[in-house]
Amino acid sequence: MESGTISSSYVHHVIELPSAASNSPPIKISCLLHPSMIPLLPSPTAAPIDPDPPYEVLSTPHKGFGMFAKRHIPKGSLILVEHPAYVLPGFASNDLSTEDYEQVGRLIPSDVYEEVAKMANCRSKEECPSLIEGVARTNALTLGFEFPPNFNKLDPRPTARHYGGLFLKIGRCNHSCGPNAAWKWDFQSLSSTLFALRDMRPGEEISHTYVHPMQSRAARWKKLKPDYLFECDCPWCTLPTAEAQAESDRNREYVGMYLQTRPTYSKWSTDLCLPDDFVIDSLQAVSPIVRKEGLDRLTPLFMEEIVRCLADLGQEDEFKRWAGETIKLCRAGNRALAEELEKIIENPEKNCSTWGRRKRMKEELERKLRDQYDLDSDDDFSLDLLQVPE
Repeated sequence: MESGTISSSYVHHVIELPSAASNSPPIKISCLLHPSMIPLLPSPTAAPIDPDPPYEVLSTPHKGFGMFAKRHIPKGSLILVEHPAYVLPGFASNDLSTEDYEQVGRLIPSDVYEEVAKMANCRSKEECPSLIEGVARTNALTLGFEFPPNFNKLDPRPTARHYGGLFLKIGRCNHSCGPNAAWKWDFQSLSSTLFALRDMRPGEEISHTYVHPMQSRAARWKKLKPDYLFECDCPWCTLPTAEAQAESDRNREYVGMYLQTRPTYSKWSTDLCLPDDFVIDSLQAVSPIVRKEGLDRLTPLFMEEIVRCLADLGQEDEFKRWAGETIKLCRAGNRALAEELEKIIENPEKNCSTWGRRKRMKEELERKLRDQYDLDSDDDFSLDLLQVPE
């Protein structure tokens, strides 16, 4: 890792990731970071290069370049793993000079810089004199880093922890309000993973979302127009009638509110007053709306909640069915969950500490009620009045 001079409250720094292949050069990431962050950076090996990726980048009629499926891509599968070309502080700080950005560019390998220069740039020279800034404002993804415990004293600004990264390949994905792919940043590997949310057919464009998808079309466009200089023409923004568009807006508002108020596994698992199928029925009821609006990024969250409920209930057949589908969906986006479920399937009672817990809790509660009210085990009428709901 190489460091340069401090500019403002940041330091120019190059992270070198050794290649997994002996005949390949290291990956270099040009960064502008707070100096206190540098000792906390990991030292991973560069992600291997896929010799036959499932995508290709092609020119589109109205959206510049885009990423397209070369072959069938199953839902949940990996599309690519990529390191950022460069990393910058969040733009809300607004205290960086053109020279700050230009120095980041000078520390980028020349072949990478050439690719950066070909990417979309929605900012004028007057607004962003530096190509590095303009391309990042158009394409950068939000990244999370580790900070020292006293970081708030070192830099108390609310935006000080905001950072973004420019990805040459993921940055070619165009926007959709119902995307078929999503990305996930992993700090320990300094890479982002792009994975499929739905099955993709050969030739289908691969997209992720640039805005909060639960907002109305008007709110989404209000963000897209000034930041990206386009009006979205995805299927969810070009519905045939005003009534259909209004229904879509209502659906998204409903899903947004549902996420904030929905019944959760964590609450249900300790509340025996709730029916056994309370969370499962609720999640299954909202799922058709989620699918209709293309909000498939929520499906893994819902499925995890369902499989955890089924584990607490000890329903082995249903658990294995739902867990199998969840594993397929999470194998790239949430590998830790997929591996956990694979282990539980092997031996649920041994490998899942909560297996059948709800049944045991109910049996214990009924025993306490019998003792408290001095009921005989065959006193069915009285016991039914005291039983927790099924």
